[in-house]
Amino acid sequence: MGNICLKNNKGELVFDNESNAKIFSRFFSNLAKELVEKLPTAPNIFTDSLTSQFYREHNIVPDSFVFHEVNEGHIFKQLTTLNPQKASGIDNISGKFLKDGAKLLALPISQICNLSIKLATFPSNCKIAKITPLYKKGCRTDPKNYRPISLLPIVSKVIEKVVHQQLQEYLDNNEILYKFQSGFRSNHSTDTCLSYLSDKILSGFDGGLLTGVIAIDLQKAFDTIDHKILLNKMKFLGFSETVIQWFNSYLSDRIFKINLNNTLSVPAKINCGVPQGSILGPLLFSLYVNDMSQAVNSELYLYADDACLLFQHRDSKVINEQLNEDFAHLCDWFVDNKLSIHFGEDKTKCILFASKNKIKKIGKLTISYNNIEIKQHHRLSYLGALLDETMSGVDMAHGVIRKINNRLKFLHRKDQFLNYKLRRLLCNALIQPSFDYVCSSWYVNLTKKMKLRLQQARYPE
Repeated sequence: MGNICLKNNKGELVFDNESNAKIFSRFFSNLAKELVEKLPTAPNIFTDSLTSQFYREHNIVPDSFVFHEVNEGHIFKQLTTLNPQKASGIDNISGKFLKDGAKLLALPISQICNLSIKLATFPSNCKIAKITPLYKKGCRTDPKNYRPISLLPIVSKVIEKVVHQQLQEYLDNNEILYKFQSGFRSNHSTDTCLSYLSDKILSGFDGGLLTGVIAIDLQKAFDTIDHKILLNKMKFLGFSETVIQWFNSYLSDRIFKINLNNTLSVPAKINCGVPQGSILGPLLFSLYVNDMSQAVNSELYLYADDACLLFQHRDSKVINEQLNEDFAHLCDWFVDNKLSIHFGEDKTKCILFASKNKIKKIGKLTISYNNIEIKQHHRLSYLGALLDETMSGVDMAHGVIRKINNRLKFLHRKDQFLNYKLRRLLCNALIQPSFDYVCSSWYVNLTKKMKLRLQQARYPE
């Protein structure tokens, strides 16, 4: 990692690692807190009683989820499948050490895991994160332009995986997770979410319906999760008291240290959010937003913290009215759950899908919340796919062609160094994924001429 230069509170440039580590530490520890403080006063509509009723209607039995102890063989299997190249956490215990010593370490680690379950306590040494800031884009002297890469002790992930497997089994057996949540689930992906969305839109075209969509972007959603709200939801989800105590221990008293060129900052506390870089974090987030659908009458499609609100009708005015109503209710749900919508820079946007013969005859959407207007777009970029208002797929195809052309030029320049086997391998690794990615959501409506151009990877004249 190269040297980093940041501006301090006085606007002065700081070059030494220790001072910059402090600046990052202060910024990351206050980020979630500042977002929550900017939220409007909670309307207290989606209270515990309403969420409890929502889950009672799903026939969830109280106190039905309990932890089970694991044996040495289970831990041994986990250790032998560890990636030896996995970066170590603050304890400097590497994946290679744990994998090579699996036969000797399986028993004591299984005992630690079972003791954690029995005492409903997560080990304190496993709750220290080592965070390395990674530059994204923009001004390099502003800490907001760096992404925190969090490394936790690998042993903590072994314990988490035991809990994750038991929790996932419980959720699957009881069909608890929201059916249109495609994030962090087995047999689900961005392709699944986009297939749900595109199939709904295209079937609407067949029935003569227009489709209004609001794509919602949340700010630092994983970092602003309120622990008290999450633990209350666990009770409604059928978690036993001991399990809730364990998760309370797992979430609380977490600290992190900023790592800049092997210089560590002083510890800073994490008071909200799920742990970054953890095994359980994504699943806990899914549980947190699992009852979001109770706020709306429209259909809701989720991929982790990316949400799409969708409503269909023959009349654009009816769509406009229903989406405004549901969006207002959804915003109330977000505020009650201490989550922040990103309104700026076209992050949250709306679009009206219609067949080619209707698109010029329909009115526009006017979606707003608290005097903030949601801009309507002619194309929607969602989960890496570009969906235009007629679902023609042309914009996405052009983007794929551009990407493929650039990579083909790169391979052509290196042609003299590559034999047939290597060329085939690199084409499969660099080019084929561009064709394949979520193709079910954009390829189907392409014209024969455009499909031919896509296969030839060239632009129309």
